[in-house]
Amino acid sequence: MRFGARAFASLLPAFIGPAALGAPKTDVVVLANGDHITGEVRELERGTLTFKTDDIGTLAIEWDNVRSVTAHAAFDVDDLDGNRYVGSLEAGRVAGELRIVSPEGEQALSLKSVALIRRLGSTFLSRLDGSVDVGASYTSASELFTLDVAASLDTERPGWEMAADASATITSQPDVEDTRRSNLTVAYARRFQNRWVALVQARLEQNRELGFDLRSSAGAGGGRYLVQSQRDRLLTGLGVSVNRERPVDGEETTNFEATALLRYDRFSYDFPRVDVSVTSAGFASLSDGGRYRIEVDARLKRELVKDFYATLRGYESYDSRPATVGAPTDDYGLTFALGWSF
Repeated sequence: MRFGARAFASLLPAFIGPAALGAPKTDVVVLANGDHITGEVRELERGTLTFKTDDIGTLAIEWDNVRSVTAHAAFDVDDLDGNRYVGSLEAGRVAGELRIVSPEGEQALSLKSVALIRRLGSTFLSRLDGSVDVGASYTSASELFTLDVAASLDTERPGWEMAADASATITSQPDVEDTRRSNLTVAYARRFQNRWVALVQARLEQNRELGFDLRSSAGAGGGRYLVQSQRDRLLTGLGVSVNRERPVDGEETTNFEATALLRYDRFSYDFPRVDVSVTSAGFASLSDGGRYRIEVDARLKRELVKDFYATLRGYESYDSRPATVGAPTDDYGLTFALGWSF
């Protein structure tokens, strides 16, 4: 049965209560080699099943190595076609199958078609994921010091996700004015059937190189995952936004823009894990004819040891008509940092 409000409401009292009382871990995962592991299914994401046990800690199991899953709590399940289901998890009646069981019936899915599994009723803190990256460089000949800091925090719930992302690049050199590029973004996405999403975003930016001290913006739109697999995601979107700019030199202005988004993520779950993320956003001004902006952010993350990784990041910002007359139209950079994820 596909995910619906009635099924969701009927399952919550039955399953969230026992979980909150600390019920024993009785979920069972059977591996491709026939081994049975008892514990607690937490989630399936990026091709990895997170499975918590009492004896050997929390395991990250490659989904390709799973033969069957049995878990009696309530789960939110997405398949590769964008359909969503809610129910407990049962082993299939044939090999390579997963059954989602609810009071209203059951639905059988091929294990290979399952994209996401999220346990319902878990605490807010247990659903938080994040990372912190720090990089620095110093050139003695010119006494040039550069500091790069980035952090992210996100959480998911049935049908929606929210994320916050912040980054700053600060450059300091004697007898030269310090430069600073920084931003803070908070985004919300609501998922619907067939991989459609509604998007809302608020953003604060500073980039004196491009002629503005502060740009605050808010936007909304819709999009669709053109690709959603266990290793790849490709999201496209369209929307509108409004921003308020405070230039380095000049008066504040309000701008209305049409926006376009393209975001691609690719991830692996074999050690060392390598994640690739590319986000490109375009803005065409509706209040200042002929002005347009482009933002590109690309990141390559490689795992060094568990939860620690190296990040190579490239970024570019282009503004055909900067807020301050005579300011550069282009700002780009390449940074290397070490990071920690949680």
